[in-house]
Amino acid sequence: MKPTRLRPGDVIGVVAPSAPGPARFPHRLERGVAFLESQGYNVTVAPHVYGQYGHVSGTPEERAEDIIEMFRAQEVRAIIAAIGGDHSCHLLPLLDWAVIRQNPKVFMGFSDVTVLNLAIHHETGLITFNGPMIMSDLGEFPKPPGYTVDHMARAIARPEPIGAIAPSTDWTEEFLDWGQKLDLTRPREFRASPGWTWLKEGRAHGPLAGGCFESLQHLRGTPFWPDLDGAILFLETSEEAPSPAWVDAALQDLENMGVFGRIAGLLYGRPLGYTAEQRDELRSVLLERTRRYSFPIVTDMDFGHTAPQMTLPIGAQAEVDTRERRFAVVEAAVI
Repeated sequence: MKPTRLRPGDVIGVVAPSAPGPARFPHRLERGVAFLESQGYNVTVAPHVYGQYGHVSGTPEERAEDIIEMFRAQEVRAIIAAIGGDHSCHLLPLLDWAVIRQNPKVFMGFSDVTVLNLAIHHETGLITFNGPMIMSDLGEFPKPPGYTVDHMARAIARPEPIGAIAPSTDWTEEFLDWGQKLDLTRPREFRASPGWTWLKEGRAHGPLAGGCFESLQHLRGTPFWPDLDGAILFLETSEEAPSPAWVDAALQDLENMGVFGRIAGLLYGRPLGYTAEQRDELRSVLLERTRRYSFPIVTDMDFGHTAPQMTLPIGAQAEVDTRERRFAVVEAAVI
């Protein structure tokens, strides 16, 4: 099931399904909203977005209600998360899947929003989007990276296949403290990108599925675990920078679950906060854990906790060809 594409003048709803980021750093949300408005969209903010209930933005019931009301509201054409966190899992028993199924629309975020992206797709068939969020990406000073904005538009505003995606020519992992509002003093410093690493040869075709690796762990053993048969699985790690040793164990968990025997390909995002030595170790771990399988692997890609980032539609068909150095989304994600 595909949502209707986003057009200028459409209303975008903002939700905060986990961390109370807007309450702590309201200027980031305001900048992200202002950017969307500058692009011709109208923005409405859910009632509990600016809330704070301990380490989350509201009770589970309040946060779930915000999401369902955004799906129910006929004037809202897309829903974008303000920021991630670690507690979207609270909402899974409370979401009304029938409302979502009856009101398909763009739903986008990454990090902890992985839990919702995958659960919504699993329960309703709706294509969801692993892509930029209001605070972390669209609230950048003086404006979001062009690569991020262009790839978001290609995914959610154009009713045609995204097509081949090229690596960004530059990237950054610099953090300018939001609490001290250092992020308002200057743009982050970008460095030249060496491109993606075509780690293991092969070709693959299948639906995209995945997101933040740590967040994916919340779905293991639940009814919301994604169907990975024939999928191109994409994974990346968060700002907490779990070590290559953690990734090694988590990959083994996937193999023990039979995942590697079912997927068609593996994409891995550029890890945030890794040294060059850790990046090398990560590539070695990926090769070691998948040595029994022939699917292609591409690493250091521009999605997830990196800037800039592409937008990946969960459920849309994609292709990988390492000999041609080609990654493409070959199915339109919106109608």
